[in-house]
Amino acid sequence: MAADVELYRDREQSFIKHQFLTKYLQAAAYKTLQGHSQTFNFVDAFAGPWKVSDEAKYSDASFDQAINTLEAVRADLGKNGVAGLKIRFCFCEQRPDAVARLREYAATKSRFEIHIFEGAFEDNLDGIAAKLPDGFTFTFIDPTGWNIRNEEVFRFLRSQGGEFMLNFMSDHINRHAEYEEVAASFGRFLADAQWAEEFVHLPSDWGNERKMLHLMKEAMRSHKIATYVPDFSIMVPKKERVKMRLILGTHSPKGLEVFRDVQEKVEKQEMEMRHNLREGDNPQISLFSAEDVVAFQQEQKGVGCKANRDIAETAIIDFLRGRSHAFPGPMFNIAMETVPIRRTQLNQLLMDMRQRGVVHFDLPARKRVPQKDTQIALA
Repeated sequence: MAADVELYRDREQSFIKHQFLTKYLQAAAYKTLQGHSQTFNFVDAFAGPWKVSDEAKYSDASFDQAINTLEAVRADLGKNGVAGLKIRFCFCEQRPDAVARLREYAATKSRFEIHIFEGAFEDNLDGIAAKLPDGFTFTFIDPTGWNIRNEEVFRFLRSQGGEFMLNFMSDHINRHAEYEEVAASFGRFLADAQWAEEFVHLPSDWGNERKMLHLMKEAMRSHKIATYVPDFSIMVPKKERVKMRLILGTHSPKGLEVFRDVQEKVEKQEMEMRHNLREGDNPQISLFSAEDVVAFQQEQKGVGCKANRDIAETAIIDFLRGRSHAFPGPMFNIAMETVPIRRTQLNQLLMDMRQRGVVHFDLPARKRVPQKDTQIALA
């Protein structure tokens, strides 16, 4: 069941966040449960409920949407003959009043395997791991701030070996990154007590948020919890400012590809929602429909826009330098992680680069785009 945007009035950024989570979960579950694992584990590290409008069913809470999304995938695959599938849920929450509501909710969902953990996520990692003896684990980490002991969290994620999504609170971090009072908490967040030494040596034209995002991604790589760490920015609904970023951590090139596919769909929803909010504040007759505005904005700054295609082309050229040839996969992974661009758009980019004489490759008969074994070389 699709989420009702009306439940997110004055917190529309959470609607976009949940849209991205559920669409990615759906794709990840189909991918995992069809051959990779018969069990899919979902961990909500900061489950809430928190500022929900639907007090009866919690349909605007991440945990309810995760249950509905994953159960729908399991049921659909079951109808198509994929038997023996299992979904597990682990929900962690620190606030006692929210835990009580979470337990009441879980009692109404007795047909599902739901485990509730009370207290800080970091203090429950061993207990959560004990409930996940097998299967693929997806962990959703959506804190209200950044005072998290991530060194412990990273050990948990590394031991699970699945995927995770972290809500990186850009707006707050950008305004507090250089305050001495929060230096220790940022050290815990980045799993690096010496983070400030590297922070001051990053390019001076980078803003605080970009510096902290860079450090977080480097921490994820150095702790070996992810090979690819793409992110999706969610804007303050009525302002031109990034509110938060969803960072995916995955070792799978397929996960990276799905992330960018989902991003294109969800950014369209966000652009249309932001347009409608602005129109609501300043009603006027427009020559352009919401669809026209969104299409223009996507080509200006969305997934696969010209600016991102140009950066991707530079990444491909840099990758090919010094090589006699290369296959599309590795260079595509670099490009997709660097900027929002889809694999289909990268195929078209390579075709365009060949036409302009930048690269050279041969296509098999009746094929219109490079294949996984196509040898690409600089012209």
